[in-house]
Amino acid sequence: MWYNLFIVGGPAGISRDSSVDAEAVRRQVDSILASPGFGATERRGRLLRYLVEKALAGEPVKEYGIGVDVFDKPIDYDPRLDPSVRVEIGRLRARLSDYYSMTASAPILIEISKGSYAPVFETKPPVALVAEPVQQPREIQPPHGQVSRWMMAAFAGVLLLATIWLWRLAPSHGRIESIVVLPFANLTGDSRNDYLADGATEQLTDALSQVSTLRVVARTSAFQFKGKNADIREIGRKVNADAVIEGSILRIDQKLRLTVQINRSRDGYHIFSRVFEGSATELGRLENEMTAPVISAVRPGAAVAKKPNPDPRAYDLFLKARAYRGDGTRAASDQAIAYLHQAIERDPRYADAYAALAGVYSADALNLASDPIDYANQAKAAAEKALDFDPQSSAAYAALGSMDSLVLLDWKRGEQELRKAVALMPQSAFAHGRLGLVLSAQGRFSEAIPELQKAADLDPLVAAPAVSLGLVYFMSRNYDEALRRFTEARDLHPEVVIVHAYIGLAYEAKGQVDQAMQEYKIVEAKSPDAARVFTAHLLAATGARAEAMALLKRMEQPTGEPPNAFDIAAVYAALGDKDSAFQWLDQAYQRRIVWFLKVHPFLDSLRGDPRFGSLLRKAALE
Repeated sequence: MWYNLFIVGGPAGISRDSSVDAEAVRRQVDSILASPGFGATERRGRLLRYLVEKALAGEPVKEYGIGVDVFDKPIDYDPRLDPSVRVEIGRLRARLSDYYSMTASAPILIEISKGSYAPVFETKPPVALVAEPVQQPREIQPPHGQVSRWMMAAFAGVLLLATIWLWRLAPSHGRIESIVVLPFANLTGDSRNDYLADGATEQLTDALSQVSTLRVVARTSAFQFKGKNADIREIGRKVNADAVIEGSILRIDQKLRLTVQINRSRDGYHIFSRVFEGSATELGRLENEMTAPVISAVRPGAAVAKKPNPDPRAYDLFLKARAYRGDGTRAASDQAIAYLHQAIERDPRYADAYAALAGVYSADALNLASDPIDYANQAKAAAEKALDFDPQSSAAYAALGSMDSLVLLDWKRGEQELRKAVALMPQSAFAHGRLGLVLSAQGRFSEAIPELQKAADLDPLVAAPAVSLGLVYFMSRNYDEALRRFTEARDLHPEVVIVHAYIGLAYEAKGQVDQAMQEYKIVEAKSPDAARVFTAHLLAATGARAEAMALLKRMEQPTGEPPNAFDIAAVYAALGDKDSAFQWLDQAYQRRIVWFLKVHPFLDSLRGDPRFGSLLRKAALE
C-alpha cells in the first residue's frame, strides 16, 4: 500500500543555383514576411514557410497535403471540390511578384511558377554601379599610413551594419532541449484502430528517448492530451517542451499514410514535416523509416539503435497487447500475455514482444501475483530471450533489474541491470523511477533522489513520480520536504485523491495528528478501503487501540485480494504488538513486499529486536 498505489501537385522544389544556401533562403523568407508591402496574413506566412521548407528538403508538394498541413482541412478534404489552396497559392504568387518589383536588392529570388506549388530559388548577383568617367582633380595623398587605417575603419563599419542587418533578419531557431510526442491521430474512421496510432506514438517516443541530450516527455504525460484540441503553446508550457511532435495514421483504400510534423511550441514555427506511405500492413516499416529523419530534425548527428522491420501480423499483435498496458487488472494482463504469445509464435525472434512479455510478468509479480517468485522467473526468462535477439533492449533490462532486486532480492545485480536500462534509454521515466526505488530500499537516498527527480521531470503530468519522490524524503526522515513534495503533487493533480493520504503520512510523522486525520478523511470519503490502513496506523499510534483493532480485523480478512501484510505489520508495530508485527512481516517477505523494510519510519520500534536483523539479512538488505 505504501508504494503500490502508484506503483494533385508539382515536383519537389529545385534551385536554379545549386549552391543556394538554405539558411540564406530562410532569412529571405523572414525579410519577405516582415516587409510592409507583403500584407501576409498568418496563414499566408505559414504557407510560404511550408512550401520553402518542403523545397529545401527536396520533398514533393501536393495540393491535398497543403490543405491538411497548412490550412487544417479535414481528412476528407477534396481539392477538386474546394479550390481554396489554389486561390491562396495564386495570392501568394502575386504578393511575391509585388515584393520583388519593389525590392531589387533582395539577394535571393523565390518564385512559384504557374502550374506548380514548388518554389524555385535563384541567387541574384549584386547590382554593379557604373559611373561615367569624369576628369578627376589631382589627388591629394593623405599622410603615410592613413589610407590603410581609413580603409579598415570603413570596412569595420560596413561589417557592423551587415551583422546587425543579418541578426535582425535571421529567424530565432534555438536548440531544442525538450520535446513531447503527442498521441497520433487515428484518421482511419474506425476507433478500433486507436491502438495503431498509439503504437506509432510510443515507438517514436521510445526512439527519441535513446538520445541522451534531448529531454523527452514520458508517454503517460503526453497521453493526457489525447483527444484534446489543445494549443501547442499551452502544451509546451505544461510539460516544459521546446517542440511538439504531432502525427496521424490514415488508410486510403489499401494504402497506409503515416504523417508526422514538428513545430516549435513557443511560436508555432514549423520545423519539419514528412509523409510516409505504404501498404496497409507496413506500419512497422513506416515507423522505422520515420524515426531517423525526425531525430535528425531535432538533434542532428544523434544515432539510435535501428530495429529490423517486424513481421506485420506479429507487430499488430504486439500493438494490441500494448493497448492493455496500464489497465492494472488481471483480465487485462491475461489478454496482453495471450497477444504477446501469439506474436512470438508468429515470429519466434521478435525481441520487442519478448521484452513486452517480460514487462507484463514483472508488473504482475509486483502487483497481482499470489506467487511473485514464479512470475519473476517468467519475466526473467522472457527478458533474457529478448536480449538474445536484441542486446540493446532497455525494456528487457528494466524488467530484469526489477525482478532481480525487488522480488529475487539480488539488489546489486538488479541495480546493475537497471543502470544498463537507463544507459540504453536515458530519457525513460520508468527506468529512472525504478532505479530510484531500488536505491531507496537500500537507504541510498542521496543517489535515489536524482533518479526519482529525473523521473518526475520526464513525467510531469502524472502524480505517481512526484509522490514517489516525496516518499523518498519521507523514508529519509525529511518530513518537511516530504510534505512539500506531496503538497505540490496534490496541487498539480487535485483529481488524484490518494495523494491526500501521503500528505497525512507526513503530518503524522511530524506529530500533527489533527491535520493527518483530516487528510485521511478526505481519502475515506472517496475510497474507504484505501484510507483504512492510514487511519488504522494513526489510531494505533495515538492510543486509540480499540478503533485501530477494529480496522485491523477488516484489513486481515479483505474481500478479493490477499491482505497487504506489510501494512498490517506496521499497524501492529504501532500498537506495540511485536509478535504479531513479525508474523505479518514474515508473510510480507514471502510475498516479496519488503521494499521499505530497511527504511520505513513506522517500523522503527522493531529495529532493536533480533528478529528484525534476521529479517533484514534474509531480504539481503543488511
